[in-house]
Amino acid sequence: MTPEVREQLQKVIDRFALTPSQRDWLSAHGGAVLLVDDLTDTRWTQTVAARALRLAGASAVLPLALAAVA
Repeated sequence: MTPEVREQLQKVIDRFALTPSQRDWLSAHGGAVLLVDDLTDTRWTQTVAARALRLAGASAVLPLALAAVA
């Protein structure tokens, strides 16, 4: 993994980090998250965001894109 990719990955993980109160709420309400993205092409952001949310305590992450680039 190149340093640039690693930096991008860390930025996305940081963006989807949950506070302790958000983690508590997530645990109390079943732990599933609907991840909505406006546009997807490579699904890279969805994949990394889902990983970050699972690390933060989500039991399931359901990705939904409003549009896709073919």
